[in-house]
Amino acid sequence: MHEHHGHHQHHDHDHDPEETETLRKLLVMLDHWIEHSDSHVEDYRSWAGKAGASGEDEVSREIHLAVSGSDEVKAHLKRARAILAAKLILRK
Repeated sequence: MHEHHGHHQHHDHDHDPEETETLRKLLVMLDHWIEHSDSHVEDYRSWAGKAGASGEDEVSREIHLAVSGSDEVKAHLKRARAILAAKLILRK
């Protein structure tokens, strides 16, 4: 005889509303980080200059390296936002 086993299937519409709300907040934060990242870059450049003027060349160099990578960071944030937005649409 064949025994029937119960299998639990997880469907996209079974997500916890609190979890979904957390992800929606993250989406807002990603938008904020992307929108304001350029203004932070100017602050970083300014402080790198101040560090260099104070004789802290190594600190200045590290800050400049962080700034030079900001376009890559922004691209990753945009990709994360796009992935999350698509997944939130599927949860509806």
